Amino acid sequence: MARQDRAERTRRTLLRAAADEMAEKGYAGASMARISTAADVTIGGLTFHFPSKAALAEAVRETGCALTCGALSSLMTASRIPKATARGELRRVVTFTRTLARLLEEEPTVRAAARLAWDFPEDGDTWYAMWLPSLSELVERAHPDFTGWTTAEAVTATAVSVVTGAEFAARTGVPRGVAAGLSPTAHVDHVWGLVLGARPPLLVGGDEYPENRPAGEDPAGGGHAGDHRVGDLRMPEHRVPEHRVGECRAGEGRVRAASR
Repeated sequence: MARQDRAERTRRTLLRAAADEMAEKGYAGASMARISTAADVTIGGLTFHFPSKAALAEAVRETGCALTCGALSSLMTASRIPKATARGELRRVVTFTRTLARLLEEEPTVRAAARLAWDFPEDGDTWYAMWLPSLSELVERAHPDFTGWTTAEAVTATAVSVVTGAEFAARTGVPRGVAAGLSPTAHVDHVWGLVLGARPPLLVGGDEYPENRPAGEDPAGGGHAGDHRVGDLRMPEHRVPEHRVGECRAGEGRVRAASR
């Protein structure tokens, strides 16, 4: 049992080191030797757990996709609960993109899974492909919120662009500890704020507005506390659930080693 525990700890350490390496340098630039050194595991120990760079990349991708799926599952479950009114569903689209940005900011395996999607675009089971159907479902449910103003295609395109920008912010800032510039979540808030005419951040959690504002005052100007205006749309409070690793299949596609 002790040997199994030690092996599992070693595997997790290798996955973390590989995720950091691949998120920053991509598949082609990732070095097995650097991953081995960062994890403080011999090359022999590395290849015992992962016989090739392709196998290691696939394990990193699967871990990042599982984390993403688990983080989004509560949000998607909540979105399917019937409500008295369909208004306010656009808020969930914003929350969805913000959840992805937070994962990109905090989880190396998620950053790596996103980076590998660009390295292997022909793979149908990429990090982007796994959450796009859920985004489409949320946009469809939000249709009453933007009818007569814009289209589902435009909202979906904006959401995808927001997440892509958040990934770029994570890739250039998070691995290097860069303090300047926007964090992935700040990027999401600023872009949605511009598009929807709202004051970022869009999710009301108490930290973005002064704690001493009058009780019952709407932080966006009038109304009830706990609500928030996005343009002319009032959206109810909805907190992002803590992410968890769900019982999710990350896909059957395997990352293929490219000839270099």
